[in-house]
Amino acid sequence: MHLLVLPFLTVFFFSSCTLFTVVRNSPKNEPFIFDTKIKVEDNHISKEEKTRLEAGLYEQLDDSISARKVDKVVYAVLKNPTKLDSSLISKSMQYMHYYLHGEGYFDDSINFDTQIKPNGDQLRADILFHVWPGKVTRIDSLTYTLREDTLQSLTNESLKTAFIKNGDPFAQGPISSELDRLVSLFKENGYFMFNRSLLYGLWDTLDVSLLQPTLDPFEQAERVRRMRERIENPTANLDIRLRQVNDSSLIRRYYVGDVFVYPDAKADTTTGSRKEVKAKGVTVIQHHNKFKSKIFPPNVYLKQGEMYNQRRYLRTLNRLNSLPSWRLVDIGYDPTRRPGQDTLDFIVRLTPAPKYAFSTNLEGSFNRQNALSNSFFGLGFNVGLQNRNFLRGANTATTNLRYGVELGNLKDGNLIQTQQLSLSNTVSYPRFIFPGMDNFKNNFTGYINSVFGLNAASTERNKLFNLTTINTNWGYDFSWRAKSYSSTNRTYNLGVKIPNIEYSYLVRRDSLNALIRRNPSIRNMFSDGLISSVIGRFVMPWNDTRNRRTNVFKANVEVSGLLSGMIPSRFIDSQLYRFAKVDVEYSKLFKWSKTSLVLRGFGGIGYEFDFTKNPDKRDQLPFFKQYYSGGPNSMRAWQLRRLGPGSTVKYYTGTEDLTRIVVPDRFGDVQLEANIEYRMPLFSMAGIPVNGAVFTDVGNIWLLKEGAGLPEETFKLSRLGTDLAIGSGAGVRVDFGFFVIRVDYAYKVKDPSPDPGNISYRNRFFAYPFFKGSQLQLGIGYPFVF
Repeated sequence: MHLLVLPFLTVFFFSSCTLFTVVRNSPKNEPFIFDTKIKVEDNHISKEEKTRLEAGLYEQLDDSISARKVDKVVYAVLKNPTKLDSSLISKSMQYMHYYLHGEGYFDDSINFDTQIKPNGDQLRADILFHVWPGKVTRIDSLTYTLREDTLQSLTNESLKTAFIKNGDPFAQGPISSELDRLVSLFKENGYFMFNRSLLYGLWDTLDVSLLQPTLDPFEQAERVRRMRERIENPTANLDIRLRQVNDSSLIRRYYVGDVFVYPDAKADTTTGSRKEVKAKGVTVIQHHNKFKSKIFPPNVYLKQGEMYNQRRYLRTLNRLNSLPSWRLVDIGYDPTRRPGQDTLDFIVRLTPAPKYAFSTNLEGSFNRQNALSNSFFGLGFNVGLQNRNFLRGANTATTNLRYGVELGNLKDGNLIQTQQLSLSNTVSYPRFIFPGMDNFKNNFTGYINSVFGLNAASTERNKLFNLTTINTNWGYDFSWRAKSYSSTNRTYNLGVKIPNIEYSYLVRRDSLNALIRRNPSIRNMFSDGLISSVIGRFVMPWNDTRNRRTNVFKANVEVSGLLSGMIPSRFIDSQLYRFAKVDVEYSKLFKWSKTSLVLRGFGGIGYEFDFTKNPDKRDQLPFFKQYYSGGPNSMRAWQLRRLGPGSTVKYYTGTEDLTRIVVPDRFGDVQLEANIEYRMPLFSMAGIPVNGAVFTDVGNIWLLKEGAGLPEETFKLSRLGTDLAIGSGAGVRVDFGFFVIRVDYAYKVKDPSPDPGNISYRNRFFAYPFFKGSQLQLGIGYPFVF
């Protein structure tokens, strides 16, 4: 097992170490800045704080002396280095002082050393800054003096959410964030005109009581002790105050008056007739009647008569910006209406986007079993048409036509392995279309879309089957922000399809019938049927404040046949699948200055209920709902659908030998998978970044019910360690910005389900000869969510 980490250690060494630096266009016979380093020297500062300060101080360096080098895998390139100039060093030191003061270090000290090292005809100068930040000044007393009862009350009630508190460093960033928090708080409670300039912080590092005269010797001794402690542990008193306000409108609470919406703000008003419609406090004014007036009240959250709330203003702005119907959104107020009053009339001006949008894209994947034998190439072509104002309701209607093909080996006479033609239609309505539930519609703080889908697809698997699928569904997409959004960017996205109806019609080809005769256990795997289900999808992304840790959690649930199965019908009894399927996925991205690490875990299980009326459908999920593994986005050391289930040993291709058990594609009711990928920069090619990666994938698929297959194909916790497959490899990513081309080469470290010809390698670590056990994968985009 220790050999598994060898590729990681090797690539980590070369990605984190620069063996030498090439200097180009350096000054002749003059010292130039070759390397600049910063070292925080104080021992009383924690290691984490030193690392943070050094990173921040490095950003303060003048660009001319930062000696920024371009990494080229094992070496670096420094172009046009700057001549050594003491004035540039002094300027950088001044910037460092400003930075430390902003972080609460007011007693800092900085000096530097310079070493000039000859290298051929070059005079390379290394600069090392020594920084002693001193003791950080902390907040000893925090008060708020706002001189207005309502503002003071709002502030006192919200102190639990304050960005600063007693004992925190007296740092500019958190104090600035606290001032911004107060402004947002006031604007969310009616103070439309309030702004940041009305607040200021008054601070004092001096304790006045220490200067008051006294004749008591004990009191004098106590003051000396307190003064010494204040020097050793500096503190400051901070009072956040409201400036003297001469214009009372700045600290007045406002209410929402009339809301006017111009859905076609750039329209020619000289043609057409002005049409003005008022509904639920929103007045819609247009000349060409491009949009239905009733669509605006549900998407405008500034309600007439309510106190102004900045969140509702921003929510309206973001909601309208999220709709494809408009390309520009502007919301303002009319100062000429209701002068001197506490009511504001708002004007929403919308600039429509082109009604139709046409798109095409090409996608591809390539996987090669090894360097000497079989390969498969997948190619997909998509054509899409989007109507951004379907039925004049700001609805988005999208139609996509896709053709995909999987190509095999020409020498086998089976060039085309799989063909798929699909047509999908989706209509998204920017409102909650459901009778009643007015209280929920009015109080939900996120966004809701109602979605209708109608899809059809035909898949031809060469010599095996033709699968025709028709699907229709109705559902809702909900999205909203967490309370901690300001610090974590956490959002929630919930999708529900109720109902989701699918019918799949399977035509078995002669080769599949022959395979079934040899292996009757797969008969029930390849069958058609009806699915009447409810589907739920939940996605939750979030990250830390520095955006160095990104997380994504996903969960999917589908339940079929519980209600529709109660309908008395011979067709439903014979065709309906009754099952439940649940899967979860968690991904985490760690970012550092140059490198990153991705972790991913996936687990899924599906169960076909025993009360399914048709006995041929009771053992396992329909194969088009089952899990599969392998390919460029899963277990990369295996071809697509060529891993598992469990530790089964079966042939992938048919022969004339009727005693051979052949299963060309592998599916399962259970899937477990874990992935780790370490990424690093390699070099740039014509300005395009080329990055590298090393990775390890662990996982497999299994059948769930004992009657569904052989014992070694069925999931058992006692066999988990035996059944898990392990693949490891390295890859290259060419990042064009708008898409990424990815090439991965992986090796089967442990293979639980080899072809019978390789049964001697089953579940043995590093048993395969390298090229025989390797796999080349080509993909578009990253293999996971990031």
